[in-house]
Amino acid sequence: MSVATTLTLAMLAAPAWAAPVAYVVSPVMKDGDLTALEVTATFKADADGETHLSLPNNWMGRSGIWRNLTDLTVEGADSVVEDTPKARIIRSRPGRRLTLRYRVNDTLKRDPVQSDSYPSEPWIRPSWFYVDGVSALITIDGREDGPVSFRWGKGWSKDFKLASNLDDADWDEDARQSVLIGGRDLRVVRAGPVRLAIRGDHAFSDAQLSGALEAILRAERGFFGDDREKPFLVTALSLAPQSGASFHGTGKHQAFAMAVTPNMTLEDIRVLLAHEIFHAWNPNRLGQAFGPRGYWFSEGFTDFYARRLMVRERQITPQAFAAAWNETLRDYATSPAIAMPGDEAAGKFWTDPYADKLAYQRGALLAAIWDLKLRRAGSSLDAVLREQARNRDPKATMVRAFVEAAKAKGLDVTADIEAHIDQGRPIRLPADAFAPCATVTDVTAPVFDRGFEPKTDDKGAMTIADLREDSAAHRAGLRNGMVIVERRKGRGGDATTPYELVVREGDGPVRVVTFLPQGTQTERFQQLALTPEAAKAPALCAFTRTEASATASKPIELGKMINRPSSARPACGDLHQRSCPSHDARGNPPRHGDRRRAPQRLLARWRDIHG
Repeated sequence: MSVATTLTLAMLAAPAWAAPVAYVVSPVMKDGDLTALEVTATFKADADGETHLSLPNNWMGRSGIWRNLTDLTVEGADSVVEDTPKARIIRSRPGRRLTLRYRVNDTLKRDPVQSDSYPSEPWIRPSWFYVDGVSALITIDGREDGPVSFRWGKGWSKDFKLASNLDDADWDEDARQSVLIGGRDLRVVRAGPVRLAIRGDHAFSDAQLSGALEAILRAERGFFGDDREKPFLVTALSLAPQSGASFHGTGKHQAFAMAVTPNMTLEDIRVLLAHEIFHAWNPNRLGQAFGPRGYWFSEGFTDFYARRLMVRERQITPQAFAAAWNETLRDYATSPAIAMPGDEAAGKFWTDPYADKLAYQRGALLAAIWDLKLRRAGSSLDAVLREQARNRDPKATMVRAFVEAAKAKGLDVTADIEAHIDQGRPIRLPADAFAPCATVTDVTAPVFDRGFEPKTDDKGAMTIADLREDSAAHRAGLRNGMVIVERRKGRGGDATTPYELVVREGDGPVRVVTFLPQGTQTERFQQLALTPEAAKAPALCAFTRTEASATASKPIELGKMINRPSSARPACGDLHQRSCPSHDARGNPPRHGDRRRAPQRLLARWRDIHG
């Protein structure tokens, strides 16, 4: 056999996925304006002569995204057959070099506004673009996790700045875990391992945001013992505000993509950023995700650690830490879904905003209680999660991996999961759940009652509707039909902060109306009160090993740790209490007054700030 024949057979025997899929993204210009993106993907055909392509289809509640891709051709193919609208079959000689070309077209047709939220479908404007890889990149079946290379193509003018996490070397993930942004007004700022690609006006400077992102990334990588210097991309775009303020984002591979209204301050989004970036580990590094039934872990634990790590690293104050927890505790205690069984809550996750928030609330509260148990025994939840990340079974779900990791530290959480996740029994925090940082107390406060329902038209204008004459809003001067120009103060669900609205009636001048959104009845919920010591010494809220030792000498309550014998019943309100006096038969607190439904999220990592 000749050397040439041997080499030929070796090349044919090598799997097609051994060679990277090479993506190139180029501009389609007309009269100096960007009109579309041209994507080229070069790869080798499969060994059986049939190579299958998957086009973008469903993403963030959108379907049929393949319609945004046009002019698809494949050089080197004998034929290209449409299997379904979202799939193609390429027939060719085995191992042949194939070049796929297609265009990605704009779906926005104007500058983005708050209600557009995030580019779940491509945003391509004359001078900029913002594209999520899920909505733009065609992948080769069976090679989703294979090697990928990337470069920007020819034709980009010098004034166009470009950024993508695909730029970074050693890409080892699905290409759809990418984000691409570019523009004549794009600003690219670096802070340590963070590369920030940002456009538009914001309430913070580029340096302030990139500095905060660097601190968050280093804190979370340090928590898991990862390389703190590995490149990480954050893309950010400003949305024209319509009502209130909002933040939208999703995690990508070594990246985070977001869109935010310019009235969101850095303090407003700092913990949200920490939450989203923590998703680089939870669930991916902690176990297999399995949909809404597991969101209490992937979302609730992530909320818990976003707050913990930010206060630990002095990125937020103890006061802000307590305020974030108090919002969760108030919303949870007054939620109509507080006793909803787990299967029902999972089934309603995408349609019921209270079921959506329930996953975050339950997971965060259980994390706090389990951490308390572990700290009392001289360990911590931190130690469990680090062990889980290091030694989990690759095939285990994130919840199963956590159960096993906790058991290795002496904590059995299965009864708690059954009672509070599966059955939906309400959760109460022990008074010392956050000792020595804060004490958990019960408070009684007026119910939130806005007194009206904001109505938004198809142009985004918001007006006063369904105003009640017995409300504080009416007494302050609001009337049906008034246009809400701006909300300066106030938050939905918070009865303690005055609403301050800038309104206009008809063609008249604008004026400011202020009122306290309180009803005549009251509700009861738990809240954190900082200890005097923590107010002076923020390190008491860090919950490091040093702080854990402060609670280790306290006795462990019934049912807390494995192999702990006891005969006493826990006090009413303890996590394991089966029946406590309550305001109704299901253990729900009374709920009165008017509550606006929270906005429905489009994906598990979404955030909206409305009210």
